[in-house]
Amino acid sequence: MGAVAISISKSQVFKEVARRTSVATETDPFYKQNTTEKKQYSQLHGEGDRITTDFLVEAAKEVLKAFLSRQGDLSGADAPFEITATDVVYRFEEAEPVLPHSASIKQRLTDNVRDALVYYVMLSLYRTDGNVAKEKETFQKCLTIIDELSGDLYRLHD
Repeated sequence: MGAVAISISKSQVFKEVARRTSVATETDPFYKQNTTEKKQYSQLHGEGDRITTDFLVEAAKEVLKAFLSRQGDLSGADAPFEITATDVVYRFEEAEPVLPHSASIKQRLTDNVRDALVYYVMLSLYRTDGNVAKEKETFQKCLTIIDELSGDLYRLHD
């Protein structure tokens, strides 16, 4: 058995969130009547931005829920979950992969964890802004990605 680590660069998440929030404030009807100054308050810029960092910490905790059932057997000095200065890291125990496609499953896990972090940060923004329509839509995307994560964790394990 060995520990599997899924590590996501915080800067990747911050860049994607910055891009998406800039587009959202310019194209979403909810923000249409806002002044430029108000739109800028809804644009998250990541590195050094305390609000975005706080949203990312909360997003990381939400995504962690998908891994909890797989972390009970984790041994060694590595923490099952940590947020470092540069990364968000999830670890879980896994037997040596026997599936020929385990590498692709691990890549999908990494991609889906990154996407889930982005969507949960966006969800926090929409909740804060009171954008109910986008909040509902984004929450459904979050749930879909978590389902995909759970499915891949199951496929990797069995």
